[in-house]
Amino acid sequence: MDKPHLLPGAKRPEDTFLATASHEIRTPLNGILGTVSLLLETELEPSQREYAEAIRLSGSRLLDLLNNVLDYARLDSSEIELETEAFCPVRLGREVVELLSPRAHAAGLDIAARASDLPMPSYSGDAGRIRQILFNLVGNALKFTETGAVLLDIHAHEDGLEYRIIDTGPGIAPGDRDRLFEAFRQNSRQDAYKDGGVGLGLAIVKRLTDLLGGSIDVTGAPGLGTCFSVRLPLKRANLPPTHDLPVLDAVVGLAGLPAATCLAATSALIDASARPVFIDVSSGHVPPEVEVLLIGAEQPEETVRALARKAPSLVVLRPEDRGAIARFKAMGCAGWLVRPLRASSLVERVYVVKTGGMPADEPERLTGAGRVLIADDNPVNAMIARRALESAGFTVTVASTGIEALEAAKSMNPALILMDLRMPEMDGFEAMRHLRAEGSDVPMIAVSAEVNPDIERQAIAAGANDVVAKPIEPQALRELAIHWTGADAKAGKAGAA
Repeated sequence: MDKPHLLPGAKRPEDTFLATASHEIRTPLNGILGTVSLLLETELEPSQREYAEAIRLSGSRLLDLLNNVLDYARLDSSEIELETEAFCPVRLGREVVELLSPRAHAAGLDIAARASDLPMPSYSGDAGRIRQILFNLVGNALKFTETGAVLLDIHAHEDGLEYRIIDTGPGIAPGDRDRLFEAFRQNSRQDAYKDGGVGLGLAIVKRLTDLLGGSIDVTGAPGLGTCFSVRLPLKRANLPPTHDLPVLDAVVGLAGLPAATCLAATSALIDASARPVFIDVSSGHVPPEVEVLLIGAEQPEETVRALARKAPSLVVLRPEDRGAIARFKAMGCAGWLVRPLRASSLVERVYVVKTGGMPADEPERLTGAGRVLIADDNPVNAMIARRALESAGFTVTVASTGIEALEAAKSMNPALILMDLRMPEMDGFEAMRHLRAEGSDVPMIAVSAEVNPDIERQAIAAGANDVVAKPIEPQALRELAIHWTGADAKAGKAGAA
């Protein structure tokens, strides 16, 4: 039977259902995950923490399952329109790695992004769909890797772009590779139990890769890990190659870091015009030109003390080592970083240790300050966001409709607005358009239970500076607010005005 003809601009019934289902399911799920994250930041008995972690793990698995089912249904029911925009492949890759860093932390894994050539050229293509491909592939690698690391390798080619996702997981037998990209299929019953999903993530990746005219290849062997390689035929953008990070003129020594952390640090330092030098910890020799050292926390105490005497040092900790910060400072370390390393944090901390001050374009943003307006009609989600931001030093006002948000924005002069896109009386899209039409240049972050490339484009067109998906971890929300209320917000304001 032929599909009924739709008038231009009309929504398919399937699309309306998917949007509604996505919002109605994700919104209470956001309340569950957000509340348990706040709970885990409080003092808990060991058994209470174990129960709360179980809730968070179960909720996260449910969210992954929901995302895959809805994404697959959307791809199956809709005509996908591809967009073309200029984007930086390194920045896009780092965004994916940073989004998935909490998941890597929780699993005790290292995660890193590495570019083959820096600075790397920009490309033209559908960045939203490419981000979705990478998110699924890196997330899949984290799911099946128990020890070691996941690396996102970025390669520029004359005729396009290649992303490789390399893990130290169990590997895939050659006979299983042909079935990997079939919907509702997993390699084994054991994988299904471990995954907790239904086998849709890689089917979505294959569908999106085909839509972009690309190809995907899998290599590896049981016990030797896996490499997924996505090759996309993209044209280079008419933008000059740019560094993704502020310029950092320094020689930085890398001492006793895990392999994935070394790769991440090397890539970020080169991108920031710094020169990494590998230090042989067994000899203890540090070249005199080294200005800052990065030392792995796993090194013996006497090694850390000896290295810290030779150059100002930052210790690189595992997430579970945060309680040992005072001990490492007593050994002579000037500061610390937690892995997986964030490129921007690495560059900022190295600059601080080297100069004793902050870069002119990277002011200190360790705590929040200023007024934040939260527009959200769900009282639980609004409470989670308010508590998270107030604990970081922000003053928060909550509005439950778009109209209330407009009135509050005029009276309180906020430094930042978090705008839910689906609200009664006036939705977030219309509220943002009104504020921009009235000349407001306040940073606005669109928040939605349904985020896909189409929603992102609509939100940016309405005036949003950024778009984030529910649920968002309290700590990630704090970092987002601190980022947009700092000097970095100046560049974003101009883009949305």
